[in-house]
Amino acid sequence: MQEKNVQNVSMKLPLEYDDLMVEKCQPGDVILFDRRSECCAAGFSAALGCLLGKTILCDEEDGTRSVERGSYEHCGVVVPGLSNAQGAEHDSSNLCLLEATSGNGIVCRPLLTRLEMSRSRSVMLLPLSCPGEHRQQDVITGLEDESELSEKTKFLKKTMNDELIKFRDKWLTDSQSQGYENQHSYLSIMGAFLYLTNLYPTFPIPVSPSAWLVVSALQECGAAMKLNEKQAQQTRVEDFTRDGRFFEKNS
Repeated sequence: MQEKNVQNVSMKLPLEYDDLMVEKCQPGDVILFDRRSECCAAGFSAALGCLLGKTILCDEEDGTRSVERGSYEHCGVVVPGLSNAQGAEHDSSNLCLLEATSGNGIVCRPLLTRLEMSRSRSVMLLPLSCPGEHRQQDVITGLEDESELSEKTKFLKKTMNDELIKFRDKWLTDSQSQGYENQHSYLSIMGAFLYLTNLYPTFPIPVSPSAWLVVSALQECGAAMKLNEKQAQQTRVEDFTRDGRFFEKNS
């Protein structure tokens, strides 16, 4: 499948804008969180993992980021929801966020519910565009017409959605069977320390488990170029704010 274009829309999200944001989201979009470590509800290890991620994995602004501020150390990918009702694939209220978390493992929660429960300082939406789409302007203005998409673009979007559903189901099952809920915080802490000591190329541990999950999802659905496992494991959430594709204009 051809690689898609990605463009970013950075915003601070008061609760009253959550439902508006959800209306503009589509499967494959990436959402970054600038979390507050003191608000982590999964306990001390989760808070420590968050704090280390911000301290070690988030760089100071150096002019190469697509946003001016924010220490984004957690992310998730928007996926189709669990409803099989007719037309559900086109219903924004059926969208979910797939993410790796402490305490619950890899989870798939309704997108609006996830945003409403967030206590992050800010949230950034990275809309994913198939060839022929103009998502960035649509997200800002609210203008979008599915009927104007070419048959090729519609096919790519359907294929991407189908692959995201397979990815979602596989990782939810694997997370439960492997007890990932007990591993996430410790993997986050270890990944940050390995990055700090420059030992991360030596160990098969993701630098950022949440970024690794999102990169894996985007590769699986054909929305990102293929990386080997080691390259995917070395991805930080911060890297999403520096990816050259996020600066592209609508084509």
